[in-house]
Amino acid sequence: MNDTVRELVVKPLTRSSGWSKVRKEHLKRHPECAICGTKDQPAVHHIVPFGEDPHLELNPVNLITLCRKYKHHFTFGHLMKWKLYNPEIVQSAQYYQELIQKAKRIDLDLTT
Repeated sequence: MNDTVRELVVKPLTRSSGWSKVRKEHLKRHPECAICGTKDQPAVHHIVPFGEDPHLELNPVNLITLCRKYKHHFTFGHLMKWKLYNPEIVQSAQYYQELIQKAKRIDLDLTT
């Protein structure tokens, strides 16, 4: 695998009892998808997956909100295969968010 796509190492791990609280707090602070901005069906995605580094599970810096509604969690966070993850998800989200904003501006210009 190259540096931009990584395969998850599947290890039998148990989530921390604090995960539910951290997830809830993250969604309170970041309720919208980092790519499209929707607040529908948010998923809290680990930038470095829990299976790769369990010590980062509860670290807020390691979390990003991606939506299930438009499948951004699956498409960009896991690159369309649950065993994969995108170590550059933050950069990917920013890039696609900017593209979407440009497309919206172009669409507004065309309709006026």
